[in-house]
Amino acid sequence: MKKKKMATLTSNIGYSCKAWLRNHVGHAIFAMCIGVCLISFAACNPEVAAHTEDVEITIDIEQVSAGFAQVSFSTNKEAFYLISIQPTQEGVDPQKIAKTFMLLSLDSAYVDYLYWRNKQLQQHIPFVADFSSHSLQYGDITHFFTLLQPKTEYWVYAFVVDPNTNKPAGKLFLETITTDSTSTIPLQFEYRVDGYWDYIYPVDSTGEVVSTIPWVCETIDSITIREGGWRVPGEYFFSRFKDVYYEDYERILYGIYAHNNDGVGDGTSSTYFQEGVTYYTGMAALDAPLVFPLPRHIYNIYRFTWHGDSTNLYLTPAQSLDGSW
Repeated sequence: MKKKKMATLTSNIGYSCKAWLRNHVGHAIFAMCIGVCLISFAACNPEVAAHTEDVEITIDIEQVSAGFAQVSFSTNKEAFYLISIQPTQEGVDPQKIAKTFMLLSLDSAYVDYLYWRNKQLQQHIPFVADFSSHSLQYGDITHFFTLLQPKTEYWVYAFVVDPNTNKPAGKLFLETITTDSTSTIPLQFEYRVDGYWDYIYPVDSTGEVVSTIPWVCETIDSITIREGGWRVPGEYFFSRFKDVYYEDYERILYGIYAHNNDGVGDGTSSTYFQEGVTYYTGMAALDAPLVFPLPRHIYNIYRFTWHGDSTNLYLTPAQSLDGSW
């Protein structure tokens, strides 16, 4: 694991503007095609201060590992701003093409916003946030960029956006980071079952709860695993967690997690505990793309039989399975 402190603004390697545009113009055209002209999704609360001039954004790289980066952003004035991350490109210096770089980043953000808004409208959500509220930052924040590739150089950047025009305002602030080649973060999970509720506590080597490392979990009954053709539970969980890393970002968790296994749950899982049934619950840190077999220092699998609403269990890593039955 690496910890770094970096300056507010840096300069990168020399660039080829033509090559960079060639790699990104398709995304920009796509944004324009599906997004109409994106007139203005600004957060139009007149009481919110939104400076667009002489705003400085400080980027503080707090933690870089194999698959995620923890980054703090702060401003010297109240302002809306966009943050993002992307792999560096050889021969490209974003600072020398800052205006184009920022516009293309906004195009990508608009595409993501429109996709999200479309899903909300299809589900008849009564309130759908505007672009500024959904996609821009305001004030000092700490953000976790997850699902990064190991041993890869990235640009982490931010710039002010005028919420009335949704155009970049001011300078591009940028840092360069390099992820670790392998996961070195030891993360274990303690597990509690209390009636229909279960609780998961990600902890470090001292037993302290960790809230800064992304992780994933799932509970499944033993019959479903066997009927699915999986040789061992560990193989099943690896397959499920690998899919989360690449496809199902909404299932990524941080810190303590509580879930009601009453068949409804929180909308992301509908597990229904049934008396006399044996279950397996697996948890794994998502510090990097997972490999099979999972390294023991980043996962736990627990087996238990549910005996009704009076069930009360507390399982620790010492009781974790090695992935077998």
